[in-house]
Formats: sequence, C-alpha cells, structure tokens
Amino acid sequence: MSRRGWALGLGLIVLGLAAFLLSDLPARLLIAEDPPERVDAVVVLAGDPWYERTATAAAMVRSGEAHLLVVTGGEPGPGDSAESLRDKAIALGVPAERIRMEAVSRSTRESLLAVAPILRREGARKVALVTSPYHQRRTLLAARKALPGVALRSRPALPSAWSPRGWWREPDSRRVVFSEYGKLLYYLLSGWI
Repeated sequence: MSRRGWALGLGLIVLGLAAFLLSDLPARLLIAEDPPERVDAVVVLAGDPWYERTATAAAMVRSGEAHLLVVTGGEPGPGDSAESLRDKAIALGVPAERIRMEAVSRSTRESLLAVAPILRREGARKVALVTSPYHQRRTLLAARKALPGVALRSRPALPSAWSPRGWWREPDSRRVVFSEYGKLLYYLLSGWI
C-alpha cells in the first residue's frame, strides 16, 4: 500500500475513533438493564450519596418485586455505609425486618463477596443488583464471578443524576466514564470478571 493509502487509512481510523468517542455509545455500553421481574433479594451497592440506588431498591421491596433488601458498605459517611443506606430505606418505607446489611466492604468486589453468605443464608436464588447506571456493567460481570449459581438481574437506579447522553460534554461525566472503563480493565486483568 502506498504512503497515501496508509495516511488515508490512518485518517479514517482516527475519524472513526473520534466519532465513537463523541457519541453516547461508550457511556451506554456501561449500562446493563433487565426488565422488572420478581426476585428474592435486591442488593444495593454503597457509593450512593443522593440515595438514588436506595430509593430504587426500596420501591422494588415496597411493590413486592423484591422480598428482601441487602445494603452494602463499610466506609463511613452518608451513602457509603450500610447503616446510612438501611436508615434511608426505612425512611422510604421498607420494614426493618426485611433489610440485611454487610458493613465491611470497601469496593464493588468486596461488597459482592460479602453479600454471598447473606444471600445463601436467606435462600436467595434470584437477585437484582441496584447501582448507578454507569456502574451496572462492571457490577453484573463481577457478580457473575462472586455469586455463582445465583440468577442475576440488573436494575440501574432510576432516575439518576448521571445520563449517558452527551457524556463527553461534562467534565464529571467524562471522569465517570473513563474511570469506569479503567476499573473494568483492572477487574478483567485481576480475574474478577
């Protein structure tokens, strides 16, 4: 191939990559969502400062879509501790006796490993995972490894302050998307997904 052909090919690759990055597709690929379905338990991952995840899961329990609510988080502070998520769920109308907690985890993977014995003890065979939309893909992939034999459903927190639409325009949204892809790569290289 001539130099001109190589330059044209490289130019097309660069344009294609730019078109991909300046579309909603990279952000949309992070989202995994299943239709509503009755589950034994719903697991809420910490990192929920606005309680979007907790509100979505609480609505599932109140509607009868989920029997049990499992909250996670071993970090201190609102939205990062299982206690704060539990308190919010109770304030949203979830009976305290239908809430279980794991309060030792400090990451997505640790949360999933820590809820495994709780789910076994409760006999939960079908579980919905509730987290932010951008966090769904990694959570689902990691849960498949950490919770073998459990039928998993993805239910992103809705409504959410984060949207995949025009993600490249906002610095915070760019940070979230690039960070999540970096974490996906780290989980893949670590053998956690």
